[in-house]
Amino acid sequence: MAPVPLAPAAARLGAWLGWADAITISQLLTAPPGKAASEAARSEARCWAGGELELVRAQLASGFDNAALASGSEPEAEDATLPQLLAPYLQHVAQQQRTIASRITTFRAQLRARLANASDELARLAQLDEYVERALASPERRAMTGVAALLEMRARRHYDADRRRWRPRLWSDLQRVLRAELDQRLQPVLGLIEALGTSSPL
Repeated sequence: MAPVPLAPAAARLGAWLGWADAITISQLLTAPPGKAASEAARSEARCWAGGELELVRAQLASGFDNAALASGSEPEAEDATLPQLLAPYLQHVAQQQRTIASRITTFRAQLRARLANASDELARLAQLDEYVERALASPERRAMTGVAALLEMRARRHYDADRRRWRPRLWSDLQRVLRAELDQRLQPVLGLIEALGTSSPL
């Protein structure tokens, strides 16, 4: 796909967040400093987060596989239309999207709790992350609905090019899409983990 030009990050956030959101975020960012960081708590949180990140990545990536879909061995009726043939692939993607979102939401909440115990500044960052996660949940859901349309477009292209070997090519596209979504949803988590090793996280 051709790259899509994006507006500056501030402009895009401005379209998603209202004035009330801006007030809340400003209050969080300007709160006075509190207790100093507990190095023991930060170290424990970093250790836990690193191990949990690898576990989450491995568990979610393993769910992307589906032997029948990957091999293209699903039974195919002679009069089946492309939308009918495509349905199992879209169902698989939708299920994996729900699993990714649920697992990372849980991980992110657990990580915030550990930040909150490390210092007041990290606790403010955890509050800010929780607020931004809620505020951007709806725009994120709308953006992810475009995945199905993208796969349908790719499936049509592969099907028209080669009706015997379109499935493996679509499966390759599907895997790349799922890995990209996993990477995208992990970005806030990676930011929180990085903050645990930063002297001034805000």
